[in-house]
Amino acid sequence: MLTQKQLEIVERLVEVDPIRTYPHRGAEQVANLIGANGYRLELDDDVHESEPAPNGPAAISLTLEGGNERLGTLHLYGMLSEDDKQLARWGGRILGKTLRCCHRLDEQNTQRTYEDVQAMLAKTPLTPRERDVVGRLLSGASTRQIAESTGLTVATVNTYLKRIFAKLGVHSRVELVARVTGTRGVVPPGPKAKSEGPQP
Repeated sequence: MLTQKQLEIVERLVEVDPIRTYPHRGAEQVANLIGANGYRLELDDDVHESEPAPNGPAAISLTLEGGNERLGTLHLYGMLSEDDKQLARWGGRILGKTLRCCHRLDEQNTQRTYEDVQAMLAKTPLTPRERDVVGRLLSGASTRQIAESTGLTVATVNTYLKRIFAKLGVHSRVELVARVTGTRGVVPPGPKAKSEGPQP
């Protein structure tokens, strides 16, 4: 039978918002659930650790799964009883399912359409030409392709990009894509991202 405190921890374990910080928070809640004195969560290339970082061998290592997909491993540290370990396995199953839910929500909600991006850019200090350059860049066009499709020179496109970076407070194309689309990828090409010839 779970205590009132443990029930409150389980409630926090399934609170996914904000999604970006959930892995750290979820691992922390599983550790709190059993009174572990530290944790290390390994997800693909990401590692989340308790503060201070745990040392020594883990008391238990849990394989986290979401459906049939292996998501990573949660290592828990401290003096844990068999009951603690059984409760940790249950918490690990909840963590795995909730992490998978976070992945699905992230995939569905972070990629914006070309039209959404253009509407968002309209609220920035960018000029119409600068917004057009950003739209073409987000659709995957290189500097040369942007120049060819707009009738600008490569040097002029680079000048536009420097101004855009300064106005949006970014330092690279990767940062620009992340800032504008909220994704790790690019948005699909839209009407303005296609070659339309020179524009005034």
